[in-house]
Amino acid sequence: MLPYDQENIVAIATPPGIGALAVVRLSGKDLKPLYKEFTHKKPKNRFALFTRLYHPKNNHILDEVVVTYFKAPGSYTGEDIIEISCHGGTAVKNSILQAAIDGGARLAQPGEFSYRSFLNGKMDLLQAEAVSAIISSKTSRSAELSLYHLEGKVSKMLGEIKSKIIDVLSIIENELNFSEDEISLTSYSTIRSMLEDVQTQINRIVDSSLIGKKIFSGIRIIILGRPNTGKSSLFNALLGHDRAITSPVAGTTRDTVESWFELEGVPVCLVDTAGVWESKRPLDNLGVEKTISELDRADLCLLVDDENPRALINTEFMKRYQHHYILVKSKSDLAPSPSIVQDDIIFTSSKENTGINKLLTSISTYILNNINLADHTHGFMITQRQRGLLEESALCLNEAIDQLTEGIETDIVASTLNGFVVAIKDVVGEIPNKAIIQNIFSNFCVGK
Repeated sequence: MLPYDQENIVAIATPPGIGALAVVRLSGKDLKPLYKEFTHKKPKNRFALFTRLYHPKNNHILDEVVVTYFKAPGSYTGEDIIEISCHGGTAVKNSILQAAIDGGARLAQPGEFSYRSFLNGKMDLLQAEAVSAIISSKTSRSAELSLYHLEGKVSKMLGEIKSKIIDVLSIIENELNFSEDEISLTSYSTIRSMLEDVQTQINRIVDSSLIGKKIFSGIRIIILGRPNTGKSSLFNALLGHDRAITSPVAGTTRDTVESWFELEGVPVCLVDTAGVWESKRPLDNLGVEKTISELDRADLCLLVDDENPRALINTEFMKRYQHHYILVKSKSDLAPSPSIVQDDIIFTSSKENTGINKLLTSISTYILNNINLADHTHGFMITQRQRGLLEESALCLNEAIDQLTEGIETDIVASTLNGFVVAIKDVVGEIPNKAIIQNIFSNFCVGK
């Protein structure tokens, strides 16, 4: 388990390397004495002070900085916090770090600031995971959804759902203490109706969470076709820069080449693959095998050919692919091919950069229709841990409804519903699980 001994902790909160500014962060039970040693001034809560920074022991000037003091409990960690914005040179920030250690602080472990915030009730586990998600967000959409979690809106929503089930449990468990002669028992149909209302909410979150997973992990688009049909050139044109090697020699691409970009707020991994063809050379065949294996991971496939991409649909490798695909006619700047139906084919020329925007629009349409959510106010889970627990809670709820339908005794139904409550509590961290908590916070960067 991560330590929490109320010692003063310190870390550099900005990335390694040289920059204009760096931030050194401290947290502890009482940082007022150290603040005075650093600045020779009394701290003012939430006041940014431009000052010389002094070594707390030998009084040497370390840098000219901006120091901000946050008094407990109104801080990120719930403890006193000092944040020092200094010049971003390696020597400068390291000297300030060492000065803080000389002043009695110790180096913070990864995620220890957020861990203290969690222990001091400043955030729950959903919000803590949202902090990590914001830091690692690849797109504006994933950052927006993480912020929605960080604000506590999803936690509040799950709290309201949990309260509804606890109300049902209260009804059931209260009535178990009385006989039918003593009180009028709530009907099974009434209880089932109350549970079905919650079931609708949970299923909505579960369904949207599957889509939300794509917003964070991204979608995978592969480019497939015969050798020397312009796949790598199209790959570069979609990215807007040269990433894959292109050549008039067939079979230039033997391994997969990947690159990420953002489209409609969703991270997109574009994969250039080896041409699918028959060859007697083992190296070429390995490239083809890897191309085919990419089909199992792809969300969208671009079928590219310089003659008729529709001919690729009935090939052996496409028979195993059950997802969406887009037909792309490449090299349309060259001599026209035999007449083909154009309704569902996008004509492109990577050389003249024609048809590329139309293809991107088609990909955007796919994303908007299948992945992106304009309204996320009903919330969804942003990590695999959260989704797993929510699915577990949904199973408990479904089982309880089935038990009521079958007329099973309400004490058994109550036991099943208690499983639902436990799963929801686990999502927000109300039931401490040391292994889970340690894993979550240890994956944070140092200084957060």
